[in-house]
Amino acid sequence: MKKSVKITLIVLGVLVSAIVLDTIQAKVFDNSPLLKVRETYYGGSTYYIDKGIFVNHYHCNNNENVTTWKKVKYVCPMSEENKETSENDEHSFYGKIVESHESYIIVEPNEYEEERKSSDKYYIDLGKYTDAIYVVGSNVKITYVGDINESYPAQIGTTKIELKSADNFTLIFNKEPGKVMHKIVDKKNNTQYDYDIYSYQGTVEIVINNKTYTLEEALKNDKITMGEIIAKANEDFPNAASYDDGGSVEYNYDNYTIIKFHTLDGNRDVYIGNENLNINDINDIKK
Repeated sequence: MKKSVKITLIVLGVLVSAIVLDTIQAKVFDNSPLLKVRETYYGGSTYYIDKGIFVNHYHCNNNENVTTWKKVKYVCPMSEENKETSENDEHSFYGKIVESHESYIIVEPNEYEEERKSSDKYYIDLGKYTDAIYVVGSNVKITYVGDINESYPAQIGTTKIELKSADNFTLIFNKEPGKVMHKIVDKKNNTQYDYDIYSYQGTVEIVINNKTYTLEEALKNDKITMGEIIAKANEDFPNAASYDDGGSVEYNYDNYTIIKFHTLDGNRDVYIGNENLNINDINDIKK
């Protein structure tokens, strides 16, 4: 065997041995690996992660040190200082679920939220909310008390989890001449809805957080869901007219009408039209 090959093998052997020994000492004693890349959060050494080849070492802001295998996710515990919260110190933010697990979800706050300045990800312990189904990509409103724990993902004292995109939104119906029908959502090309959504004799816009979108754009980009719009209509009109075709409902606002079909033959489509629209108009059009 050539001398250069022997030297190469010896060097590789020493390197592998060093990595193995470094990994063992880090895992056994919860130390930081020597071969690492450090990620520091929140402007100092209070909280950081040392990322090794096979392990990650977490140094939490309560000086707790934990070393885990690469694929094992660890979240630093909330400090005692942040656990002492006031009942009146309540905050909330909107975001999107980016991870969903049996006992917790990871939420990314929307860009305009103040909480986004502290962290782009929040660990939300589901606690008593484990019976609900939290799908990745769903919009949520998170209500919490107290301060934000400077871990990564950040932690908070969550008091409420709601599947919703905004507290307030406003539909705007722009009338058009003629009996023009626009398809806003086609169920054949959409995995979120098993029904079609139409506007009739006009176009629909929606204002969310002082920003105006077409309804098609807002639904497509998960700014709002049709379910939330219908839920608000149910709140606005608890005694809305219901038909004996299976349960279709009309919601008559001052400037527009929402019709949610629920027929015995399986029609679940939604129509938005002017204030004079009724279910018979839609049935006549479909004939």
